[in-house]
Amino acid sequence: MTRLDQVSATKPAAVVACFLNDMSAVAQRTFPAWQRRLADGIADVAPEGSALYDQIVNHQPLDDFYFAAVVGVGSSKIRRHLPANDASSMLAELAAQVDRAAGRPDRAVSDLVFSMLGRIELESGVELMTMPYDKAVQIILQRIGIEQHETTKNLVDDFVFRHGLGEPLARGIPEWWKSYAAQVKHSSPDAKQPLAQQIF
Repeated sequence: MTRLDQVSATKPAAVVACFLNDMSAVAQRTFPAWQRRLADGIADVAPEGSALYDQIVNHQPLDDFYFAAVVGVGSSKIRRHLPANDASSMLAELAAQVDRAAGRPDRAVSDLVFSMLGRIELESGVELMTMPYDKAVQIILQRIGIEQHETTKNLVDDFVFRHGLGEPLARGIPEWWKSYAAQVKHSSPDAKQPLAQQIF
C-alpha cells in the first residue's frame, strides 16, 4: 500500500491516484478468490460446463465490475472522514480517473462506481454504512444477469451466497480514507482548519 505520509500534502488528483493504485492492488489480489466463490455458487444451481454457467462465470468485463466494487466500497468512506468540500473534490477526481485506472476507454467503471455509491448512501445512510459491500455485490449480480434466469435468480436473495461474495470486499479493503484523514490531521499545524485549506 502507498505510504500515506507521502501523499498527505498533495492535491486531490495525486491523492486519488494513490487511492486508485492501492485499490487496483487490492482488486488484483482478491479477485481470483472472489471469482471462485461466484463460480461455486453458480455451480450449485447451474452445472459447471453448462452454457448458463459459462455465460455468468465468464461474463465480460467481470474483473472490471469487481474493481468497481472495490473502489466503490473503499470510496464510500470519503464523506464519512473528510469535510464536505474536500469530499466533493475527491469524488470529482475519482470520476475523472477511475476509468483510466481500470484501463477502459469508456465510462463503464465510473458509472458503476457511482451507481454503487448512490445505492450505498441511499439505502444505508452516510453515517450507517455497515454493509456497503453487500450493496456492491447486489449490483454486480444484477449487472451480470443473475436475475434474468429462472435457475439463478434466487441467488440474488441468498444471504449466504452474497455474504461469501462480500467477504473479500468487507475484509480485504483497507480503511484508506480514515488513515488518510488521520495523517492529514496529524501533519497539520491547525487540525481545526478544513483539509482544503490545510493541504490543497
